[in-house]
Amino acid sequence: MQNLKLGTVLSIEANKKPIQSARAATGSVAVKIANDGTVMYGRHFDHTGHIVSQITRDSIDQLKMNFRDEMTDADWRTCIKLKKLFDIQ
Repeated sequence: MQNLKLGTVLSIEANKKPIQSARAATGSVAVKIANDGTVMYGRHFDHTGHIVSQITRDSIDQLKMNFRDEMTDADWRTCIKLKKLFDIQ
């Protein structure tokens, strides 16, 4: 699997309306990503690839301290998978 930094999420929309976050139950969403122009859809990645958010030890700690009540078991399982992917201790 190739790791490719796409950029920073600027906004998320569902049904052409801005939303703050999305979960699987939200359904399809549009995500606007800002980058320096070196990564292009169709050339470097497409809809068949897996796109994940880059996390750090600090971001995991922040989730634990500030969003523990909002996190589901599935959210924590995703964090564990991302920790392995990014080799976070």
